[in-house]
Parts: sequence; structure tokens; C-alpha cells
Amino acid sequence: VTTRDIDRGDAPHFLLKEIAESPESFRKTLRGRIVEHEGRLSAAVGERALPPQVADRLASGEITRIRVIGQGTAAVAGQSMAAILDELCDGGLDIDALTATELSGFNMRLDMRNTLAIAISQSGTTTDTNRTVDLLRARGAAVLGIVNRRGSDLVDKADGILYTSDGRDVE
Repeated sequence: VTTRDIDRGDAPHFLLKEIAESPESFRKTLRGRIVEHEGRLSAAVGERALPPQVADRLASGEITRIRVIGQGTAAVAGQSMAAILDELCDGGLDIDALTATELSGFNMRLDMRNTLAIAISQSGTTTDTNRTVDLLRARGAAVLGIVNRRGSDLVDKADGILYTSDGRDVE
């Protein structure tokens, strides 16, 4: 599939179409996931996105490191996510954002059972990200994926998945 195969609507370029659609995609991503509880808003992502076994490892303190990975614009999104997570955790966890290639090339340990990787990929087929996920899982890390394409490779590799938009976008 190339950009010429995708309906650009009234937009003269695919990038402009993507930018214009971003607010609606963001609304779809949050739909049903932000709930009010005792006057405060909180996230309710569900067990598909955060499986009980991963939540238990986080709650018990077994996971002490979070690495947010991706390539290209997904890595940029990961930088924002890591900054927000670090603020929310108030220094309680070692949180960092890296490109997938940086993690696999320079930051891999033999034992990564104390690590949660959050892999971000638009298509879920990014080779660098998926290969890094394989290496992390082989070393005991838990992996959560954020992707906008159901049935992609990352969906099969991750312990939990959060779909962006409605999970049916081509890219």
C-alpha cells in the first residue's frame, strides 16, 4: 500500500490529511478510556491494554524500569509519553524513551525481568521495533504495544495492546 492508494479526501497531500485527522483519531483513542471517579478523571484502559500479570508486576515492584520505544514519529511520541510517565510516577520508576535501535544496540541486558517496554508503532510492522520486542521478551521483559493496526505483528508479540483511533487505520 502506498500513499497514492489511500484516499486523501480534500487534502492535497497525505501528510496534511493525517494532520487534519489527528484530533478525531485522538478522540477515538480516548473514547471510553477516561472515566470520572470521586471527582477525578482517570484512565481505564482495560485488561487487553494492561493485562493483570503486568499490572501485578508493576504493583509488586518487580518492574523498576520502563523503556518507551519506537522508530521515527513513534519514537517522538514515545519521548512525550516517557516524560508524562516520569512526572506521574514522581521518580518511583526509572523511565526513559529510546529508539528501538538504541535499546537493542546499546542498552540491552541479559536479564530484563525488571523492565516494562512500551512499544509504539503506527503500523505494528516496523522491523526495528518488532525485533527489539523479540529481544526484550527473550530476556524476561514485559511488553505493552501501542498501535493503530489490528492484526499486525506487534499485536501478536506484545503482552498487552492499546489501539489508537479505532485500530483499523492502514497507517
